Amino acid sequence: ATPERRERFYTKRRRTMTTSLTEALKRHFGFEKFRSKTQEDVVNAVIRGDKDVFVCMPTGAGKSICYQLPAVLAEGITLVISPLIALIQDQVDRLKSLNIPACSINSKLPVGERRLILADLGSSSPKLKLLYITPEMVASPSFQPCLTDLCSRGLLSYLAVDEAHCVSQWGHDFRPDYLKLGELRARLAGVPCLALTATAPKNVLEDIIKSLRLRSPLSFVTPVFRSNLNYDVIFREMLPNPYAHLHAFITKALDDSTNGQVGGGCGIVYCRTRDGCETVAHQLTKLGVLSKPYHAGLKTADRTEAQNEWMQGKVPVIVATISFGMGVDKANVRFVAHWNLAKSLASYYQESGRAGRDGLPSSCRTYYSPKDKEQLNFLIRKEVVRKQAKRGTEKESDKTAITDFEAMVSFCMQEFCSHSAVRDYGPSSI
Repeated sequence: ATPERRERFYTKRRRTMTTSLTEALKRHFGFEKFRSKTQEDVVNAVIRGDKDVFVCMPTGAGKSICYQLPAVLAEGITLVISPLIALIQDQVDRLKSLNIPACSINSKLPVGERRLILADLGSSSPKLKLLYITPEMVASPSFQPCLTDLCSRGLLSYLAVDEAHCVSQWGHDFRPDYLKLGELRARLAGVPCLALTATAPKNVLEDIIKSLRLRSPLSFVTPVFRSNLNYDVIFREMLPNPYAHLHAFITKALDDSTNGQVGGGCGIVYCRTRDGCETVAHQLTKLGVLSKPYHAGLKTADRTEAQNEWMQGKVPVIVATISFGMGVDKANVRFVAHWNLAKSLASYYQESGRAGRDGLPSSCRTYYSPKDKEQLNFLIRKEVVRKQAKRGTEKESDKTAITDFEAMVSFCMQEFCSHSAVRDYGPSSI
């Protein structure tokens, strides 16, 4: 065959693959098309299976589809490593609502359900497509026989490591148990591995590849800021009434508010402390926007109620500590406001990235306070000293938390200076 005929053949095959993938995307997930060319390229790379894949895409860019679609189309089971049971449960519930066989084995699973899952995994032809598990459970003796059996029978199609930045000591959310995943990757030598994260500076990216022992991976890295998100920084101390300012911002972001019910979407306000959550939620509700707090100090039933009412649109604003939001897939979040500074730019990207997942314009605002900055700086340095004292030695990575926070402060100062003070505050308040 001539080079021209070969090129026509491969072009036709690529078009056929793209058409069939788009059809599968619509049939299984209800999407008319891929969210981006990058998302489609990642799915193709994973299905091809000749190399490991590293993906860094912002929150809301559709990372989950990158392994869920290949998992549905594969013959065997995809093992998904994820850091939090709550995050896992959100993913599993969504897949089940789409009639995609998915489940999780975790410490909170009732004995009966666990027995049924293991029975399916041990059968000659398991129905399960995606098995979600925490890194702690992967390493547990109770799961090892199941993993060994799946490996020996060649039933593992892919290994997906979500929130992969957790493996890096330079990352913003390091988890020691993630370090054990390198051994798992080595053990599953013939299984393609996909590592995904929303934020990964160069040193974190290199650490992920090394720690997970990825094999010359194809890397797909996109900008962390999405074009539909508008970022700004407000100096809180310069405001005559910070709560009224926040209320005005929320009202504008959500279009209209009537009797505390907002029709144009919903939003999240992040606070560093439990008391902060309670105070801000109370002040916003008093000003006319129904808001509920969400933090670890509340009873489990109260937290669940607050999240459910927010998810269902009964409460437009949830005021939460950063424990809220991981895995929450709500498309119409019109704003994310940080009442306190985030600890790092990476954390800020992830938290603010929960806005505008439907692609529509959304707002991300930080209320900067020098007093708040000093308090958080003190707490971060105190924690670094505590870890060093406990360990008895200093490590280069100890400085990461401090430098990450300094970068966040620098970002705030640059953002503030790039916006007109007159526009944001009005002449009378400068």
